[in-house]
Amino acid sequence: MGAAFPGPFAESALRLFLPADRREEFEGDLIEETEAIVLPRCGRRTALLWFWWQIATSVPPMLVRHLDKEVRMYPQRWIVPATLLGLWGLWGLVDLGKTPSGGFDWGNSEVIAVEPGGPADLGGLRTGDRILTMGGIPVRDLTALRRQPRTEIGETTVLVVERTDAATGATTTENIGITYSALPARDRTVSIVAGLIGFVFLLSGLIVFLKTQSTPALLFAAVGFGFAAILLPSPYIGPYGLRIFTMTLFFLAFLTGFACLLHFLLVFPKRKRVMEKKLVPWLIYSPVAVFVAVGIINFVVVDLQVGTLRAPAAVLLGLILIGYVLLSLGALVHSFVTAGPGERAAEGLNLMLAGVVVGLLPMTVMMVAGMFVRTDLLPGGDWIFLPLILIPISFAAALLKTVGSPQVTATG
Repeated sequence: MGAAFPGPFAESALRLFLPADRREEFEGDLIEETEAIVLPRCGRRTALLWFWWQIATSVPPMLVRHLDKEVRMYPQRWIVPATLLGLWGLWGLVDLGKTPSGGFDWGNSEVIAVEPGGPADLGGLRTGDRILTMGGIPVRDLTALRRQPRTEIGETTVLVVERTDAATGATTTENIGITYSALPARDRTVSIVAGLIGFVFLLSGLIVFLKTQSTPALLFAAVGFGFAAILLPSPYIGPYGLRIFTMTLFFLAFLTGFACLLHFLLVFPKRKRVMEKKLVPWLIYSPVAVFVAVGIINFVVVDLQVGTLRAPAAVLLGLILIGYVLLSLGALVHSFVTAGPGERAAEGLNLMLAGVVVGLLPMTVMMVAGMFVRTDLLPGGDWIFLPLILIPISFAAALLKTVGSPQVTATG
C-alpha cells in the first residue's frame, strides 16, 4: 500500500498515539483490512472515514488500558504529578497575600456589585455604572485587558464610567480612581478552605491508590486530582499565553475528573454490563475532547474580540458537567438498588451514596442556576463547595473496605 493510503499523517498519528506493544499489530491489521476490503468496495473517501472511525473508537480505550497497566505496575509514578499539584496549591495559598481586590464585580461593561466599604465603594463606583475604560483600555478590547499584568496592592487604576441618573435620566461621564487593597478576610478564608478540601481530594486518592493499586483506586485518584486542580488556589502567572494555557489545563483536569468519576462508578464495586460495549469508554471521555476543541475556539474568538461563542460555550460546558453528575448518580443508585443490604454495608455503598448526594447536589443546583444568572450573586454561593469534602472521604472509606477483594482489584 505504501504511502498512498492512508497517508503519512495517519501513519504518524498511529505511531504517536498507539502504545508501542500494540502498534505494529494494530497498524498492520487495520491498514490491511482497509486496503483489502473497504477501499475496493467503497472507494477512497469512505475508506478514509472508516479508517479514522476505527482509530477514534479503538485507540482511546487502548490508551486507557495501557495507562492503567503502566500506573498499576509502577504506582509510585502517581506521586510525581500529585506532588507537583500539591506544590502548585501551596504556592497559590502563599500568593493569596499578594492578590489584589478592587471590591467590585462587572459583566458586559456594567458594574453589577460593589462591596460596601471596599476600594471601589471608597472611590465612588456605583452599581449600574457602565464602564468605558479601565486604566485607559476600552473594556470591549478583552484581549488587551486580559494581557494586562496583575494590579499590585496599593496601585490605583482609573475607570471611566458612564452614569445615568435614575431620577432625571441624564447621563454623565465620571473618572473613578480605585486603589486596590488586599483580599478581604472572607475571600481569603474561602480560598483557604477550598484549598484544604482540594488537598483532601488529592491525598485521599493518592493514599488509597498506593494501598490498593486497583483500577477503581486509580480512577478515584484521577477524580481526586481533577477536583484538586480546580479547588486549590492558583498562583498568578505573568505571561499571558502561559496564564491562559494553565487555566485551560486545570479546567481540563477538572472535567477529566468528572469523566473518571462516572467511569469509577460504572466499575465499582462491580463492573456493569454496559462497560462491555466497545463505545462506552470512548463516550465517557469524548466530552473532554469536545471541551478541548471548544476551548481552543473560544480563546481564538475572544482574541478576535468577537464574543458570540462565549455564552454558548459556557452553556455547553455546564450541560456536560451536569450530564456527568446525573449519569454518575444514576450509576451509583443502580449499584445501590441491585445490591443486598449486606453488600451495601460491606462495599461501602451506603457511605458513597450519602457522600455523592450531599456532596454534589448543591453544586449541581448552582451549575444549573449558573446557566441563567451569576452564581456569585446567589446566597451561599461562596461556600457551595463545602459538601464536596464528603466525596473523597466516603469513597476512600468504601475502597478501603474492599481491599483484597479479587473482583474489585480486577475491575477495569
